[in-house]
Amino acid sequence: MTLILSKYAKGTEPLSYPSTAGEAVAIRFSHQLTAAPVAGDILELACIPSNCRVADIILDMDDLDSNGAATIIADVGIMSGDFGKEDNARTCGAEFFSGSNLAQAGGVARSTLKTAYRTTASNVDRGIGVKFTTAAATFQVGTIGLTVTLTSE
Repeated sequence: MTLILSKYAKGTEPLSYPSTAGEAVAIRFSHQLTAAPVAGDILELACIPSNCRVADIILDMDDLDSNGAATIIADVGIMSGDFGKEDNARTCGAEFFSGSNLAQAGGVARSTLKTAYRTTASNVDRGIGVKFTTAAATFQVGTIGLTVTLTSE
């Protein structure tokens, strides 16, 4: 397993967050994959800032698997460990998307999992990861985007 850090996780792109209780802020995170991820690789794409929870989440992906028999599958969820920390032992849940085949042809999806709308605020920044559970049959370069609406508590 390899941990891939987005520009947000590396700290090279600033993060927005709600500044008052009850305020909602939508942020679009994106990352261009230029190399084929293997099964088990995790892309730390986004951040849930401390004292915030996810109110809505939308995933958009390019066609990352150009083969007619596309195989790429991914989960999207909250990561273990410290946001932005390079540690290949970190894990990724599937609270937001589980077994998504969106990257097989490209498209946009809003989460239909109840766990996506039941996140709670924490006193630490948490990462949102994209875990590739099945590799692409024929990888092609493309972008993964995640629009996260956050509310502060």
